[in-house]
Amino acid sequence: IVRLREIVSDLRPPMLTYGLKYALEGLADNLSERDHDTTRILTQIEAVDGCRYPENVEHNLYRVIQEACENALKYAHARSIEIAGELSPGRVALQVVDDGVGFKDGIGSHLDEVIANKHYGLAGMHERAELIGAVLNISSRPGQGTQIQIRWELKELI
Repeated sequence: IVRLREIVSDLRPPMLTYGLKYALEGLADNLSERDHDTTRILTQIEAVDGCRYPENVEHNLYRVIQEACENALKYAHARSIEIAGELSPGRVALQVVDDGVGFKDGIGSHLDEVIANKHYGLAGMHERAELIGAVLNISSRPGQGTQIQIRWELKELI
């Protein structure tokens, strides 16, 4: 029952009710707790008070950051993960940097290549970014960790 409640809660993270900054800080806390504090997970997010975005934008940005952190823990065996960025009116710039094992640079750059190599988590990140018109950049090198950046800007309505 506890696991089922966790799954239902994860469909739309409750902390998103309070904004993206609080949701990402809550994500970091939950991951640290789940990982028994063996990986250092830091957040450094600067946000304008009360700054909110469309629900689908917040949800997809949250999921991209969540997937980046899950990958860093599960596959990269990172000892340190940093979630950083800026949230300002009409603009979001976030990044996740880890010190994990990394992978060959360029693997995460193109959706077709990611799917062909069965990196479905990275594919999901690309798809979520595309859904909201965000730009996603993934850079990594073996032994040097991974950096994932996502930027979103509100488009002018004409």
